[in-house]
Amino acid sequence: MLILAFAVIAAYEIPEIIRRREWKELVVFGVLLITGFTISLLQTIGVRVPNPVKGIELIIKKMSNLF
Repeated sequence: MLILAFAVIAAYEIPEIIRRREWKELVVFGVLLITGFTISLLQTIGVRVPNPVKGIELIIKKMSNLF
């Protein structure tokens, strides 16, 4: 089901991006799609994926110290 869902998303979005010749958007879309698929697959098979909020909080704290 997971593979089917991501395949449908790609089949719906990619042809339009190619038709408009937006190559940079296609690369960004591909990277985000692959990242989302990988994280979803890891969660599906039971691998604990770290919470990204902790990393974001760390970055914000370090940036706030600069100001």
